[in-house]
Amino acid sequence: MSSRALLRRLAARTRRYDFTVWFWGDAIAFDGLMEAGDAPSIRFCRRFAARWSQQPRAWTDYLTPGAALLRLGDPRVLDAAERLGTWLRDDVPRGPGGAHYFRPDLPQFRTTLLVDSLYHVPAFLAHLARATGDEAWADEAVTAWTNHVRLLRHRQGPLLCHNHDVGSGRWRGYGWGRGNGWALLGLVDTLEALPQRHPGRRGLVADLRQLAGAILPLQDPSGFWRTLLHDREAYLESSTAAFFGAAFTKAVRMKLLGPAYARSAEKAWYATLSRIDRDGGFFGVSGVTWAAAAGTEELALYKAMPTEVNVWGQGSAMRFVAERIQSGLGGDRA
Repeated sequence: MSSRALLRRLAARTRRYDFTVWFWGDAIAFDGLMEAGDAPSIRFCRRFAARWSQQPRAWTDYLTPGAALLRLGDPRVLDAAERLGTWLRDDVPRGPGGAHYFRPDLPQFRTTLLVDSLYHVPAFLAHLARATGDEAWADEAVTAWTNHVRLLRHRQGPLLCHNHDVGSGRWRGYGWGRGNGWALLGLVDTLEALPQRHPGRRGLVADLRQLAGAILPLQDPSGFWRTLLHDREAYLESSTAAFFGAAFTKAVRMKLLGPAYARSAEKAWYATLSRIDRDGGFFGVSGVTWAAAAGTEELALYKAMPTEVNVWGQGSAMRFVAERIQSGLGGDRA
């Protein structure tokens, strides 16, 4: 099967989901559907974009797949995206140092920073700068990344935590695999949209190389990484291969990372293929990881999380296939 045919199959499976209310993982699913680029996927994205653009803002809009919707080129969506950017900048509450608290409507997250945010928020703001020609949005993108990652780092090591609750001072989920994938792939996307001359670019590139350098040696010989990257007793989780494979492939193409990362991505590719079924479902992906909301730091919750086919897994697989096509790898063969 060609890579393009595989991408369409993954997209068709993803379109079974409903996206009426934005949720975690929707951004990468929409990014993947836009990368698929087939007529059914574009129509699907347009339908949900049109619905969203006509609705009043809500706290769930923090999860909006903004970068993907901007790619639709619809003036109505662009206007709604600008309103979203203004809301993120001006109305969302901030803690010490300026980091956003994006879900103050949920008591367990009232003063919490979540690593998932690093996938879609900075990249959206960087793409908004490109779409509007207003480079102030690029400044916001760099600020969003920097303020979050500063508080998600931990003295335990170079990997990022799942979250940090500023109110309680508690960190949870150090080394969560998909969480570090959200951050790494989101950072590569942000750098792609950020102007080359932007003064914040050098710091983001340094962050990319530091995080990628910590992730690379933790890859299992199978091509996967573990659901807790540094814990050899944690299970091998599917989306880790797709997230890091996509991020490494794209960063190599952008000349931000070197050949060792291309070799790692190739191993991750065969791991990813081994967990895509005939129906286009990417299985073995850990489910909704509420462990970050637990009252105590209990890493066993991550290691016991059931796996399934879900939207963030589908999105990560589509992103990886699309990046390989973009990079001309494998002669468009899956």
